Amino acid sequence: MPRLISATYHPNIEVAEFICEDGRHLLRSGGTLPWRINNPGDLTARMVDGVPAPRKAQGYIGFATTRSGRTFLIFPDEDAGRAELKANLKRKHGGKTIPEAVPGYAPKKENNTEKYTSDLLKTSGIPATRKIGECTDAELEKIMNGIAEIEGYHADADTRKETWVAVSRINATDGSQPLPGTEIILQRGDREEAVKSDAAGRFPPVIHPADNSTVHVKVTDPKSRKAVTVGTIQGEVGTDFNLLAKFKRWKGVAGSEKINSSTHGQRQPMSYVVQPGDSLWKIAQLYRTSVEAIKEANGLGRDRIYPGEVLLIAGSGKTKPDHRPSTAPPPGMAAAKPPAATAPTRPAAPPSPKVFSPPPPLVPSGVRSSDSERSKEGEGKVLALINPVPGRAPWMSIAIAEAKIRYGKREEVLEAEIDYHVEIGDGSKFLSQTAWCAAFANWCLLKAGYPVDNVGFRDRHATLGRAHGFYEMDEGRRIRNPLFVELDKPIYGAIAVATRRNGHGYHVGFAYGKAGGKNLILLGGNQDDRIKFSPFNMDAERVVEVIEKSGRRSQKIVKSRSYLKYFVPVSYYEQAKRDLASPGLESLDVDALNKTIGVPPEPKGKKLEPKIT
Repeated sequence: MPRLISATYHPNIEVAEFICEDGRHLLRSGGTLPWRINNPGDLTARMVDGVPAPRKAQGYIGFATTRSGRTFLIFPDEDAGRAELKANLKRKHGGKTIPEAVPGYAPKKENNTEKYTSDLLKTSGIPATRKIGECTDAELEKIMNGIAEIEGYHADADTRKETWVAVSRINATDGSQPLPGTEIILQRGDREEAVKSDAAGRFPPVIHPADNSTVHVKVTDPKSRKAVTVGTIQGEVGTDFNLLAKFKRWKGVAGSEKINSSTHGQRQPMSYVVQPGDSLWKIAQLYRTSVEAIKEANGLGRDRIYPGEVLLIAGSGKTKPDHRPSTAPPPGMAAAKPPAATAPTRPAAPPSPKVFSPPPPLVPSGVRSSDSERSKEGEGKVLALINPVPGRAPWMSIAIAEAKIRYGKREEVLEAEIDYHVEIGDGSKFLSQTAWCAAFANWCLLKAGYPVDNVGFRDRHATLGRAHGFYEMDEGRRIRNPLFVELDKPIYGAIAVATRRNGHGYHVGFAYGKAGGKNLILLGGNQDDRIKFSPFNMDAERVVEVIEKSGRRSQKIVKSRSYLKYFVPVSYYEQAKRDLASPGLESLDVDALNKTIGVPPEPKGKKLEPKIT
């Protein structure tokens, strides 16, 4: 049987939904609840603040909250459910007899405890004076069989129904960020159903028809008001799709479409997110202002700027055309690739001759009317954007702003101001007690509008605080995190997971630049107990020179103690594929970077060893 990796429960229709590793879904209905969720012992989940948080239970893949409000563990099969039932009996009731254990296992408020005890003694045949921990495996099997019988695991067998269905998922994205509230129409035969994406840009799962017919995915053309097919779903295997916006529905975005050079008068100040390859001169040329004006508006005492920084732009009100093609095709959605995004490398060129196939438009740069917070020190630095407009890796401006706000504070001081564990709800508290690199990374992504929580997966909250959680929801069972996609090479803003030889991810940060030929600079939390820039080895293997006994020099390939893996949110993947052509990773000085966020230079010879997560 294919491996089931997660599960959820629909109490309104009393159906357990299991997700298979090949993308199919198994729907279980009828029978009894213990059978539907493979839980013969009717084991409930430990709750913390209204959230399932099992401490020692093993083998479960989801939770089932019933209409009564009780939450039970869901197991992938009966064997896993029985294994945890056996472990639970030994762990919690091993020192008790059956009459002593039942009141705790099946409380009076939910069961007839006396009848439960009598029935279990009778069906199992275990003496009332025998402690459960003293029972043989065969006797424990009898106790478990009795519990399953009493809990109704085998009842109503004639009503049981299992249905395998292929399910596809659709994400609404502009190629860079998720788009909530986007509407599509799903047509199955003559029936049409309109659905909208949620806050994370995800549409409800689309079940493939059992007769292998096609589901047409449509959008409404605002001009003609007619539904237009943009894709189809069919077949026996589920697939994830990104539905890409053809045009931007928000206003005030410059850079992707041709900037209007006919605007007169003093403009409102704009906040601009610095992109890889930018310089003060390039930005000043584009917005018809001067380097000095930008420096004065932002309290800059240096000419060097860094990607992810936010600058106030208050030019003359006349913006220089950049002669790039407009990105305003007819409104609508299309399952087509988004345009490439590259940082400018020279002043804008004159208009090119007209061609029959114009180059694709650029993704919007990070420019918008300023709604930023200012520094309390009055230095004029823009510290954070309330709603940053997507450019390259939109989460980077949040990470940079946060690094500047915290200004080199160590975790024992920082946790009095903000606790990233609590902010994202990973179940931990206090930065000084639990490694927080993953909590910081997830906090930045969440603030930038990207989903980080996988509803339906076991241990999903704790995973938010673990570095390896970006690529595996369950490290032992090798269950991949569906919210992130792995890249072969690093790009600016990639989620970089420092990984041991055995494949365990022990630290995470954001790719920012290069330090020499072998190290990648990561901006991350919990790096030397604070938010800072630090170099990490990139490659799993390296070439070293060795001197043989004969004195001859030769080269040898050795495995590195650790290396980096790279990921991006699934809704950013289309943009990431284009970023790979121009990764945006410049060679930078780590100490100079850290100086901008209040972190002193590293003592010579010191080696960074982040806390293991």
